[in-house]
Amino acid sequence: MKRMTAILLALLTMAGSAQAMTVSPKVGPLLKEAQTLIAAKDFRAAQAKLDEAEAVKSDAVDDQTVINQFRRAIELCENDNKCPTQP
Repeated sequence: MKRMTAILLALLTMAGSAQAMTVSPKVGPLLKEAQTLIAAKDFRAAQAKLDEAEAVKSDAVDDQTVINQFRRAIELCENDNKCPTQP
């Protein structure tokens, strides 16, 4: 679980500069649910949450970037099978 959290945090900070990523209030809770589902290796359900987040995203914040990073995390977990199990 700690390793998955580290992977997700790394993906979220890969945007480069010291500027923090900001997601809209509608997207935040959906990403939190997706993160929990990824940790549980329920990638299909996590993808569904990301689809929901994409449907309500705002263009004014970093919603799309963060959603894409979560999709990449799922892809890495599925392809490399390196997602940790819960301790």
